[in-house]
Amino acid sequence: MVKTILCKIKENKRKIFLVTVLALALTFMQISGWQRSMKYKTSMHTSAWFQKIGMMEGWQCILVGLIEWVFYSVLFWFLFSFLEKRRTDSTERVLKRPRIFWLTVSAALMVIYTVYLVGCYPGFYNYDGGAQIVQVLYKEVPYNAHHPLLHTLIEGGIITLGYKIRGTDLTLGIFLYCLFQMGICAMSFAYSVRFIYQYTRKWFWALLAFIFYASCTPIIMFMMSTTKDVLCYAFLLVGILKLYQIYRNRLENAAVSKKTWIVTAVPFVLSCLLRNNIVYSFAVLAVISAVCHKRSFKGQLSFFAGIILAYFLINTCLAKGLNAAPGSVTEALSVPFQQIARLYVEKGEEAFNREELELLYGAIEPEMLSVYDPVIADSIKYAFWRHLDALKENKGAYIALWIKKGLQYPKVYLDSLLDNTYQAWYPGTVPKDRNGYRYFDITDWQQEYATPYIPKLYDFYQSVKYECSYQKYPLIRIFFSVGAMMWVTVITWFYGLWKKDRSISQSLLLALVLCVTFFAGPVSDVRYYLFLFYLFPVCVAFLGRGSTVNESR
Repeated sequence: MVKTILCKIKENKRKIFLVTVLALALTFMQISGWQRSMKYKTSMHTSAWFQKIGMMEGWQCILVGLIEWVFYSVLFWFLFSFLEKRRTDSTERVLKRPRIFWLTVSAALMVIYTVYLVGCYPGFYNYDGGAQIVQVLYKEVPYNAHHPLLHTLIEGGIITLGYKIRGTDLTLGIFLYCLFQMGICAMSFAYSVRFIYQYTRKWFWALLAFIFYASCTPIIMFMMSTTKDVLCYAFLLVGILKLYQIYRNRLENAAVSKKTWIVTAVPFVLSCLLRNNIVYSFAVLAVISAVCHKRSFKGQLSFFAGIILAYFLINTCLAKGLNAAPGSVTEALSVPFQQIARLYVEKGEEAFNREELELLYGAIEPEMLSVYDPVIADSIKYAFWRHLDALKENKGAYIALWIKKGLQYPKVYLDSLLDNTYQAWYPGTVPKDRNGYRYFDITDWQQEYATPYIPKLYDFYQSVKYECSYQKYPLIRIFFSVGAMMWVTVITWFYGLWKKDRSISQSLLLALVLCVTFFAGPVSDVRYYLFLFYLFPVCVAFLGRGSTVNESR
């Protein structure tokens, strides 16, 4: 019997390794995130018993971690085994008129979205819209590449058009922009619904996806918002689904035409042009493809390199054509700024020698270090921004200082990174900083000019902003949680590895790499991770379909 067990372990050691690593990752996120959410009073756990668990330390924390690790390992072993053994009808179901289906679903979603938008007229003028619109609206305002120029032109152009039609205020322009944005999203989500039906071969899953896209509050809220993330991720979703189809064809030894590669690259290039950091994800994927896919790495490397090259060429042409000033590098330095500031706040001047203090004070005033907020880097980022020239002139010395202090105080650096990101990977928390909730932004302009036709709907969105009201509902709040969406994506990715289904694991890898790039950002805003909400129905379909007869052989 022991010999039989050992043989089974040997046969399944890859699967055992995968569920063990997955369980370890989720256990760490659960315990570390729980402790941090309790520390900063952002936890959704109101029960005194749960709060005591969240505050455990030392051997108690280790014991709970071991129990959770074993529990998750066993849970995902049986879950993945069950999902893999499920059988799905392998008969190919092809929509007779896929384009008609796609357009019909797009139209249905658009009608629903328009009702939401009219109910909250004119939409939400928030986030970076003000800084972008003036560049198009007023000729004397120079263009700046801090925000993606393509989005500045689209958003600013549509809102300016509305202002020229009705010059009293910006409401018509904002309404038109949100309407345009919703149209793009409706077509993207309809493509996802069609993909899910063709993948699962079940109307049930397609219907659930449609209902989700038509009713998911975070998606609806942000579609009525003037933020670049919404359009960017609509194109990214289509690109990921097309990338899945390419990998699926390759697994089935079907030829992939150059046209298919090009058509897949187009939404990816658009997503990069609408959010600059996405291009770094493709750079990482290019390296991964070169290391892990020796047989096909040339084709994949050409694909990712082509996306990167197209992005830089188009962006460079836009910058030169508009004579735009380059963007600031401070966004990419949020993590180092936070880590140095935390070290100073926690350890004081004693953590630095005289030369190091002089170097530090040359980049930021000592009193400004006190504005450090563990969950958002904006205050520190702007404080360093005032002395950006000093940083640039002595960048070698500052990089050396950052590395040296990190080697001396690794725990401080790690805590800084985890505190700055836990709201993105822990499901039981609400986005909040010292100034209040951060789920959604509603500006003063909004309060003055908004004329909602369905006030109760508008008040509901306000309650999400000011109270995170969804946290009162244990099951419903899952669909508001960035951490929950990230867990689903991570679990689905591991399931793809378990099944040796590269079409799942490689297409979702882009989403996970993109999450890592956001960990280097200033804050875990919901809008940064909105693409995880877009992907949620797709992940559910990947998990829910089971294996076809052909796959099980």
